Amino acid sequence: MLISVIITLLIYTRCSGDQEYILKKPKCKIPNLEPFNDEVRDIMKPQSYISCNKTELLTFVTTIDNSATLYIKDELKPQYGSNISCCYSYVTRNGTAEEPDTGINIMECQPFDNHVVLTHDIVKVECHQYDENEPRLVYANVHNPIIIKESVKNKLKSSNSSKSFSVLFIVIDAISRLNFIRTMNQTYTYLRDNNFIEMKGYTKVADNTFPNFGAFLTGLDLATINEKCKPETVGGLDNCPMIWYDYSNKGYITAYAEDASYISTFNFNKKGFLNPPTDYYFKPYIEASETLTIRYNNYMPYCTGPETAGERILNLAKDFATTFKDQATFGIFWMNTFSHNELNAPYVMDEKMKTFFSDLKNEKIFDDSIVVVLSDHGIRFGEIKTTRSGWFEERTPLNMISVPKRFKQRFRTEYHNLVENSNKLTSTYDLFSTLKHILILSGKNYEDREKSSCGKCTSLFTRIVSNRSCRGAGVPPQWCTCMGYFKSIETDHAYVKNVTEIAISKINSTSALDPTYCKSAELDDVLAASMSESLENNDERYLFVVFRTKPTAVTFLATVIFKRFVTTESAFFVKTIDNLDLCIN
Repeated sequence: MLISVIITLLIYTRCSGDQEYILKKPKCKIPNLEPFNDEVRDIMKPQSYISCNKTELLTFVTTIDNSATLYIKDELKPQYGSNISCCYSYVTRNGTAEEPDTGINIMECQPFDNHVVLTHDIVKVECHQYDENEPRLVYANVHNPIIIKESVKNKLKSSNSSKSFSVLFIVIDAISRLNFIRTMNQTYTYLRDNNFIEMKGYTKVADNTFPNFGAFLTGLDLATINEKCKPETVGGLDNCPMIWYDYSNKGYITAYAEDASYISTFNFNKKGFLNPPTDYYFKPYIEASETLTIRYNNYMPYCTGPETAGERILNLAKDFATTFKDQATFGIFWMNTFSHNELNAPYVMDEKMKTFFSDLKNEKIFDDSIVVVLSDHGIRFGEIKTTRSGWFEERTPLNMISVPKRFKQRFRTEYHNLVENSNKLTSTYDLFSTLKHILILSGKNYEDREKSSCGKCTSLFTRIVSNRSCRGAGVPPQWCTCMGYFKSIETDHAYVKNVTEIAISKINSTSALDPTYCKSAELDDVLAASMSESLENNDERYLFVVFRTKPTAVTFLATVIFKRFVTTESAFFVKTIDNLDLCIN
């Protein structure tokens, strides 16, 4: 009997050959695909770093004794022109009643010569060349030094957090574990050489960023988040039970940064925060950087002025971690701009990312911080979506974890569990439970009151049963990767025809409500079909059917989940339809 059908806009390409497994248990078989498997080898095209500036940056900021000073590198002025004059403007958060988390105010630009002591966090610099004609802008940039403000000073005075474990998340949007190995191999190798643990069976729990990040921060599924947090209502997210509030209440200094503000997690089709959610909230800085000249790469704002948006996030992360190296911190630093839209895009930042982690090591950040290199999901666009490898990778995001040496010595069992769990099925809900567990291990007398939407999920520092099902990990059937590998079947088989008929019926019924779907679709051709292995504890299988519709040529991949062996009389149930092409009606 059919449990569910999931239709996703994809084209199918056959995987060849048998596969070994990351995990092979009665309830879960996770294939261990080669990073450069046959399906993706020809798709991968290495790219080089793209610089946003032809010369060194003209301005920089130093912070000494908690005082920030903006400087001009006078020796570089000739590279920008003659007769140059510079001014600076402070930038502040300035939203509206309807959009409190979007908008900035840029104050009047004040001239300065060589340096100026700053009195605000965010400063914009403009330098003009003056000649007989109108002044010409030759340089502009934005800086955000991290100063220990009064509210943070008061928190530090009232808390004793020097022995706690800091938590630092470096997030690269839309990169699978396999694509991280392919495109950022220098970084991957450096992390492995420095004892980062690769969570090979880590699986997302929802479609796109917001529900996955929501599960990571709250332990709640999308329906519960929408009900409890009301992200489309002003002030709703301020009352959302996000884990960074728990860390803040226990004396941690908190930070959140994300580039590409127009698609940021809490603002894309949402109201964002009425009040800054963390001690250091860098969205105004990112917005200020986006007032500079933007250079797009793969339709993303790769350059914001003379710096890449990704490097801005990495610099914030390094400054935050080093400023509070001797204090307990919780920081999330999220990058979209070099990974979100294109499979090969992360190549450009590989060397920079490796250098970033090398700098963290040199600053001894790894000594007291649990560092997690994470993604929300794999790539959801591009040519790889035409492959079965792409189907698998979309569901298996990057997750690599480093724990301090003193953690390993003090919590030997917990560390051993983490290592053992690296080859088991784990999920975003487990990561949320891990964040709560860190507070407990840090001696914070933390009371766990927020119940996760996954009742059986647990910390990655506890022993997870190896024979775990997707249901036990909180992974819905459409995102489950436990069905092993697939073999082709005939495209004219009766139940393949049944799948396409019911799927097209669902597409047409959805079209009446949602104009982004193609109206009056008819079957043009069945392109391919394949079936997965079955699990030992039942006859459940996945069936993939790829078909093209007409008159508008759109290709869909229907994923059919059978409870028992398939028959032509199976009943069908369509759960979701993801249309990645915009149909012209």
